[in-house]
Amino acid sequence: FRRNKKNSRKSTMKLFLPAFALAAVGCNGYMNAFGTRKAASRILYSSTTDDAFAAFADSLEEDPKRETTFKTIETTWQAKLEELLDPKTNLAERQILLSELMNSNEAIQESVMDALANRKIDPLLTPTQKKLQDGTRAVVRQLANDILPQLSKAPTPFSPPSPATLESFGSRLFDVVSNQFQKDMKDLQEDLSDPINRIPQRLSKQTRDFAQEARNVFLETPEGLQEPKYSVVESCDLYEIRDYDQYTVASTDMDDSEDLATTGTAFNTLAGYLFGNNQDSKSMTMTTPVTTTSFGEMRFFLAENSIPAPFEDKEARVEISDVPAARLAVRKFTGFVTDGEIARQKDTLLQALEMDGIELDLPHGAIVPHVVFQYNPPYTLPIVRRNEIAVPVRRPEDQSVTSLKKEWSVEGDDDDGLTSWSSSESDDVSPSDY
Repeated sequence: FRRNKKNSRKSTMKLFLPAFALAAVGCNGYMNAFGTRKAASRILYSSTTDDAFAAFADSLEEDPKRETTFKTIETTWQAKLEELLDPKTNLAERQILLSELMNSNEAIQESVMDALANRKIDPLLTPTQKKLQDGTRAVVRQLANDILPQLSKAPTPFSPPSPATLESFGSRLFDVVSNQFQKDMKDLQEDLSDPINRIPQRLSKQTRDFAQEARNVFLETPEGLQEPKYSVVESCDLYEIRDYDQYTVASTDMDDSEDLATTGTAFNTLAGYLFGNNQDSKSMTMTTPVTTTSFGEMRFFLAENSIPAPFEDKEARVEISDVPAARLAVRKFTGFVTDGEIARQKDTLLQALEMDGIELDLPHGAIVPHVVFQYNPPYTLPIVRRNEIAVPVRRPEDQSVTSLKKEWSVEGDDDDGLTSWSSSESDDVSPSDY
């Protein structure tokens, strides 16, 4: 009887201990009490002596080291309205969103009163509308500060291209047109071999491609284009930390006279290689983004498994190389990619990284290199374009802790090993000097 009584008490304790936890400290206390599977197993399945019960009671006390904060992510009524108007939202979700919006009268009234009081429409904008507003402001700033002043300058005298340049350009253009013509003839022969099935399929594909290109006019990131693989490590309002896998690119040097807004020669060279001007006459699919580097190089990402060799051309040299895996801090911006906008965005990115204590992956005192990613075709509206600037940063395991004394010591210096420097020396570089 005593044994049965003991077993009964043990079963009762197993059954009611979770209820005691909830009653004592609520849901958060319950989660803290059972924060780990090992702790829960130790509480529920240990012996039921008085000491064990006392240990369980002690475990209900708040442990600051294991404090769990539950954050409820609330969706604003503006975001709900945008989702309600989205054609992709199904009927059941629309009914739920409509019901939630009808219960958001107080929040909507507050936003309307805020907009009227401050004479600004910002509180009433949906997330997409805010992006369009920010994009419009960015384009206006770029036009006023960069593009219009550049156009107002005296035009540079026109110098006709050399005969060798014209011959090289004409040869590349002929190769591209010839390769495209051969591809079209091959497709036509295949269609004629089975017109009943292949012609409708081709027309359907062309219709889908046309609709996709039409959507890309208004999309931040174009559809149907491959890009290098990466994973997002950390994200905040000002930047994103990404780990990029190694990938292959075709690259060429930009002319000294070209800036980021006028990179036609380099782009045409890489596009010609991609569309068949190579030793295999192989046409490859277009990819994204188009990358430009701070040392004057343009790159196209190559997604093909079999990469054809480029022609040996001194006038328009294309090189195939691998971009090693790296961790990059990336900042997005919209509009045109001008030199002035690149400088502003880079300043903002470097200052944000410095404030957050994220170390750049380069030697001290070196000029910070950067790459610029441009994702959109030229016909995309400037206010929705996706542009990015990226700089290399170190992973936590790569960051070695060294003292300033060791870092700034030089041979033959005084005993403390520290060099002296002033703010007027050229090595003291601010982000705006990059």
